[in-house]
Amino acid sequence: MEEFSLKLRGISGGCTESAKLPHPPKEAKILCMERLLDLMRVIEKMGDAGSSGALSPRERFFEVAFFGNPDRIPISLWEIRPATLKRWWSEGLPQGLTASKFFRFDVFGLNSVNIVSRPSEGFKWEPSDRAINLGPMPPFEYKVLREDERYRVWVDSLGVTQLGFQEDWRGGWSGFATRTFIDFPVKTREDFEKVRRRYDPNTPGRYPPKWSDIAEGLNRRNGAYLVNITISGPFWWIRDMMGLEAALISIFKDKKLIHDILELYVSFHSKVLERCLGDVEVDYIILSEDMAYKRGPMISPRIFRDFFSAVYREITGFFREHGVKIILVDSDGNIEPLIPDLLAVGVNGVSPCEVAAGMDVNMLRLKYPRLIMMGGIDKRKIAFSKEDVKSEVDRISKVVWKKGYFPGVDHAVPPDVSFENFQYFLDLMKRACGWMNSSLNGNQ
Repeated sequence: MEEFSLKLRGISGGCTESAKLPHPPKEAKILCMERLLDLMRVIEKMGDAGSSGALSPRERFFEVAFFGNPDRIPISLWEIRPATLKRWWSEGLPQGLTASKFFRFDVFGLNSVNIVSRPSEGFKWEPSDRAINLGPMPPFEYKVLREDERYRVWVDSLGVTQLGFQEDWRGGWSGFATRTFIDFPVKTREDFEKVRRRYDPNTPGRYPPKWSDIAEGLNRRNGAYLVNITISGPFWWIRDMMGLEAALISIFKDKKLIHDILELYVSFHSKVLERCLGDVEVDYIILSEDMAYKRGPMISPRIFRDFFSAVYREITGFFREHGVKIILVDSDGNIEPLIPDLLAVGVNGVSPCEVAAGMDVNMLRLKYPRLIMMGGIDKRKIAFSKEDVKSEVDRISKVVWKKGYFPGVDHAVPPDVSFENFQYFLDLMKRACGWMNSSLNGNQ
């Protein structure tokens, strides 16, 4: 166990949010270590779980995803973000303790390790020695251009210039931030050629120095947790380089540039991840897209088919050739008009099924009987009365045992949700998903 734990500490164990902080605080590093230690505790319990006839977390995940016969339904839970934690620490959550540790998300949640690292808009990012690095190398210089008491203007590690509120970033990321994007690194063909050089798959440092040990440890997980790869989707990739408006205009005015950016997307990711997929059994892929508004997608189904279908087929085909059977698209907003096309190009699931945008899991299950779904519970309702919370859980309960669905909040839990309400919500969810009378139940 000690040998495995030393290796496991070298991976990125679901700590993506803390890794994105402009200046990661000591608490963020502690959170990562707590996460890895929790994984190891679960591994130690696997013998007891197996002797009782219970499925392992990995077996349970696949039974749900493939519409089999799960003993319980894993709940899709996000790590609670700093602004919400701050409130809960004043309402009964032990000071300094994370919600995932207090509530034992590792027991009844989707216990998963993402083994790649990449920057997100707004953040300072440095290549990791614990994960496969998919970001620009070198990253763009993170710098604050100007600031006053209320606002700051800065360039992040993706080369995106933006304006935001100081209160969202002071002392580290609050977990929720409103920004205005000012400039992006790619405006011309010449700009793209410069950015392309930062995405050379052969740049030294893409893999951690101790990758062989890390891979060996992951392959000895004995079903105790899942391994995933979360990468930018093709649309997100273009948007990060050009910005939304310029990307949409270029689809009509500079088709060749769009196709070349997408060609780089496929070649870069497939070349970097080829080794990883040969070394480690990866359970599922998430393609982060955020390609929809409240009323529908940012692009039409026709534009998707004309520009993105071929790219999706290539990247999903690459993952399936390496044994990965579950590929999800994560997109806020109403992505439903694109679901038929996503299914046609090799995607078999969507997340987080945002209720405010009309993504009703009951409707989606009727329309797409074999679609894998995650999320689907209105984060706003959990902030209301307990009657509202119960009504929301009852609404999705009809779909839970039809399988193919990992129920959970449809985004990060906002700070207007009280600690008491969240406790009540989790109790209802554990009952609905078969955990309340289980010997594997958490501490609540």
